[in-house]
Amino acid sequence: MTKALYMDNSYLKEFEAKISSVKDKFIILDQTAFFPKGGGLEWDTGKIIRKSDNQEFKVVYVGKFNGEISHEVDILGLKQGDEIKCFIDWERRYKLMRYHTGTHVLCGIFSREYNLLVTGNQLTTEKGRVDLNMETMDLKLVKEAFSKANDIIKKDLDVEIYYKSMEEAKKDPTLFKLAIGFPHDIKKLRIVDIVNFDAQADGGCHVKSLKEIGKLVFKEAVNKGKQNRRIYFTVE
Repeated sequence: MTKALYMDNSYLKEFEAKISSVKDKFIILDQTAFFPKGGGLEWDTGKIIRKSDNQEFKVVYVGKFNGEISHEVDILGLKQGDEIKCFIDWERRYKLMRYHTGTHVLCGIFSREYNLLVTGNQLTTEKGRVDLNMETMDLKLVKEAFSKANDIIKKDLDVEIYYKSMEEAKKDPTLFKLAIGFPHDIKKLRIVDIVNFDAQADGGCHVKSLKEIGKLVFKEAVNKGKQNRRIYFTVE
């Protein structure tokens, strides 16, 4: 199984790897720093350069299928056993990191201050979206939450990554901010801890300190059915 380098170092911009398997334009590596689509987050893009001849292949999509991280490249030609150098599109990755950590701050406020859970989310380089189990729309509450979230960001708290067993994590329900929960067959959980504010189970890429986020800007809120309020925002 591919070693996910991004789990321990979100700032890894380039790395070397060996191709484990190839099917058409879909490549599996022995290790990767490319984040696959998942958890409402978009995937990383970038490039792969074959060391033997310096031929370049663009990484256009990364997904996770049957537990393996698959990299889709733009052209055929890579083979099993090829040694490669890989480069992350850092501007794209870093924007997604800012959105992701910013969403943790926002969801921490909604959970701690208003007892609301996130029922869905989607993060791109253009905007963020969270769905809340809010019974009726309350724009004043939403805007207040953004103000409180930005106050937390101004404190520039550190963001730490560590691991807990599922058994240990279950003793602390505050680690689970998503209404959908986690699969029970996971034995070890990765915890993203905004120190002295909010910790939760998460498998994505994050900034090291809150000042890197910038500012969360509320854009709009819409009704999406019973007890479902959709909130759109940007980071600036």
